[in-house]
Amino acid sequence: MKRLERFARFVPVLGWLLLAMLVFVPAFGGSRYLIYIGTLIALQAALATSLNLVIGYAGQFAMSHAAFYGFGAYASAIFVTSIGMTFWWSVPAAMLAAAVIAAIIGYPALRYTGGVYLALITFAFGELARLTAANWQEVTGGAMGMRVTYSPEPLFGLNLGTGKGLYWVAAATLLISLAVVFAVQRSRFGRALVAVREDEVLASFLGIDVMHHKLAAYVMSSALAAMVGTAYAPIMSFISPDLLSVQQTISLLGIVILGGAGTLAGPIVGTTLFFGLPEMMRVDTIYRLVVLGVVIVLVVLLMPQGIVGTANARLKRWRRAAKAILRSGARV
Repeated sequence: MKRLERFARFVPVLGWLLLAMLVFVPAFGGSRYLIYIGTLIALQAALATSLNLVIGYAGQFAMSHAAFYGFGAYASAIFVTSIGMTFWWSVPAAMLAAAVIAAIIGYPALRYTGGVYLALITFAFGELARLTAANWQEVTGGAMGMRVTYSPEPLFGLNLGTGKGLYWVAAATLLISLAVVFAVQRSRFGRALVAVREDEVLASFLGIDVMHHKLAAYVMSSALAAMVGTAYAPIMSFISPDLLSVQQTISLLGIVILGGAGTLAGPIVGTTLFFGLPEMMRVDTIYRLVVLGVVIVLVVLLMPQGIVGTANARLKRWRRAAKAILRSGARV
């Protein structure tokens, strides 16, 4: 039964190897189409990972994620084109502005309401942000959108203005989002978030400041969404108010649930299935939500914890079984 234990230990390593292939293979594939698909998947996986921080770990349903995603794109473009900032300085500036707005919205929503009211308040903010972008003609270009003509400045001698260079920008946003969530997951703050998610009353009895932990997760998640938005602007060369649409947030919710909320690899698996498979099958954008809906229903019925969550649970059972067999063999 040592083989069973070795297999249980090897599966997570295999998962990380597959993730590395998904992240880095497009950059060395040479095909423009493969690089383009890899860029889209990296951006969406980074965005889903940032949403997973507030939904999967804090257990709060915030419906404003796409609004901060679009805000980051618009803010970065305005900072670069109107103020004269470099792209790399516009990234932390947009993240800071998003964090301040998230704190202003999140504090009263979580302090006095929370729960379903947080979803309603953040939904209202998202729609307000979209309408503002659609009607503020002088700044955002209005409903016609804003064309982006700049590219990230070279970094470490790497030209980031090409398709492959922009892919590396998207991959960097994914790796940074993963690193932040990983650090939170392994920290005392992350363990407190999980305690809040499981039982707020018990967490408060244990001395955890429930409201401030939820607010911190919401602010961090929104800032990361804005960071991904700053990469979206030069990659797609165009920003429109549709980027802030609540349908974007709903799609991200489905992706997180599909892959496994509260897991590190769940958003990546969900994004790959949602964007990768329909693209390979040439499924039209209109039918992608239909495909996602069917898959989510099946996953919820068969794997309530999501694909990665179910796999992790089974791995834990295999490890416990392998250890129990080894102990019983040692006794004999």
